Amino acid sequence: LREKTGAGMMDCKRALGEASGDYEKAVEVLRKKGLADAAKKGARTTKEGLVAAFTSADGRAGALIELDCETDFVAKTEEFQKLAGGLAEKAADGSLASVEAGGPLITAAIAKLGENIVFKRLERFELSGPGLLAQYIHTSGGKKGAMVQLSCATDEAAKSPAAAELAKELALQITAMSPRWLSRAAVPPSEVDKERDIYATVVRQEGKPEAAVAKIIEGKLNKLFFKAFCLLDQLSMRDNKTPMSKLLDDASAKAGGKIEVTRFIRYQLGGE
Repeated sequence: LREKTGAGMMDCKRALGEASGDYEKAVEVLRKKGLADAAKKGARTTKEGLVAAFTSADGRAGALIELDCETDFVAKTEEFQKLAGGLAEKAADGSLASVEAGGPLITAAIAKLGENIVFKRLERFELSGPGLLAQYIHTSGGKKGAMVQLSCATDEAAKSPAAAELAKELALQITAMSPRWLSRAAVPPSEVDKERDIYATVVRQEGKPEAAVAKIIEGKLNKLFFKAFCLLDQLSMRDNKTPMSKLLDDASAKAGGKIEVTRFIRYQLGGE
């Protein structure tokens, strides 16, 4: 709890006591007391490894994987990087459907590299109609990356430069800005209620007039929650002022057909 929230040890102990040992409730207790902002802080980790991606030659299928190891030294070796790339390629072509299926390759790598290696997770996307895939791996050590799938009204729109540029921009945005959902409509109501409750507690503790509390809460939801964690509500990392939804609309107009984000996935080393 301390590692995730950054709160002090004693504060974490008290929060766990108040929450009767419930981890998620303890996070909420700390946030309500202003001792943590779990919505903005990811879990810190000491794990090493790589996030890798691969797209099939025809561009119709792709995969994103995470491969963990004990040290950065091993993560930077040619053998480990080839293993990560090979696993991503096999996941993309469908010959590797689960992390368990990679067992023999992992066992061999452990024997060769002398470290514990864990094939942690994989995700595969495949187009079923007009559309395109894009992937991005952060160039600084390959510790995080993303894959996004777009659906398009026509094959012509999917093959347009506007669609390609949009897909690339979305993959970069997802990697850098960590959205959790595509849009406001995709956010579970329970998550919105939880945030609203936390903001209400904080605002009242600040002594704001009761008549203004509701408006302040909605403002915080828009600015601190929806704009932070909904991809289409986020502002472009390029200029910090253009909503990603506008980039989508602009690209659709240039491509001559509607483009929509079907789904996306983001991996960061050591994340859940």
